[in-house]
Amino acid sequence: MSEGTLIDFTLLFNRFKKPLFNYACKITGSEVLSEDICQNVFIKLYHNLNNIRNSEAIEFWIFTTCRNEIFDHFRKKKKRIEESIESNDKRISTESLYDDFEKKELIELIEEELKGMDSSQSEVYYLKEYSGLSYREIAGIMGITEDLVRSRIFKVRQKLKRAIIKSERG
Repeated sequence: MSEGTLIDFTLLFNRFKKPLFNYACKITGSEVLSEDICQNVFIKLYHNLNNIRNSEAIEFWIFTTCRNEIFDHFRKKKKRIEESIESNDKRISTESLYDDFEKKELIELIEEELKGMDSSQSEVYYLKEYSGLSYREIAGIMGITEDLVRSRIFKVRQKLKRAIIKSERG
């Protein structure tokens, strides 16, 4: 690999490591598994970087490869996602303890609702909200239309809104 390609790889790794890890964590529910999957994705990227002709397609390639790695893992192990992951970056201060508790309850409610949804809906939501991808990028990764992405995200948000309103009332 040439020095220029190594620099390109390093830049791509630094740009995508966090969003890719967040996406993998939300889908797998495991930090350790997500680290392994992301490592595999970046190893594959390293070996295939010279074969990817369209530089704009690299992001699609990375997230699609990650998605395929996750599906391959669950196919091999025949496991299902059972637990959600909580952010370790969160710091609780005495001034905002009440706010943090409310946020934690809200996050737990959202995660519970997402678990109960069809995986195609929750995956679109995770890609949008946790990885910050555009509708077009999500459509490319999942192999669906942008309109379908918009529709799924709208439906997920409506379901989450109804669940939040219901929990506030009850």
